Amino acid sequence: MGRPHKERRVEQLPPTTHYKPVGIPLRDIEEVILTIEEMEAIRLADIEQLDQASAAERMEVSRPTFHRIVNSAHQKIAAALWQGHALRVDGGNFRIAHRFQADPRHCICHTCGHKWSLPHGTGQRCHDLSCPQCQASTVSRVDR
Repeated sequence: MGRPHKERRVEQLPPTTHYKPVGIPLRDIEEVILTIEEMEAIRLADIEQLDQASAAERMEVSRPTFHRIVNSAHQKIAAALWQGHALRVDGGNFRIAHRFQADPRHCICHTCGHKWSLPHGTGQRCHDLSCPQCQASTVSRVDR
């Protein structure tokens, strides 16, 4: 029996946890589970385009461990896409990185005037969101 896995450091949780082919009910297709740390490795390697050494440092794992995590994630994603399976992001062995919590960001909808706040560190930007009240995409950040 091997030693237990060390918790991986994750900076933010993914904004979406389910992906599936269009037109097929979820109950009719197989699901592939991608762990939170695999999703974080994808974010660091493919979205932030960090080299493996930098990404491994951010996740507080060794470079070979990061390589195994990102390869596992790529393999699961490719298999799900090719075979028409759903992807579910869930579970794993991780801890959320504690960052300095600044004041929240404030958003406003220019269609209905609705105002709301977002915490820092979620990866969401006001202008990328839809209004939670009217669903309009005319949202921007406002200073209070």
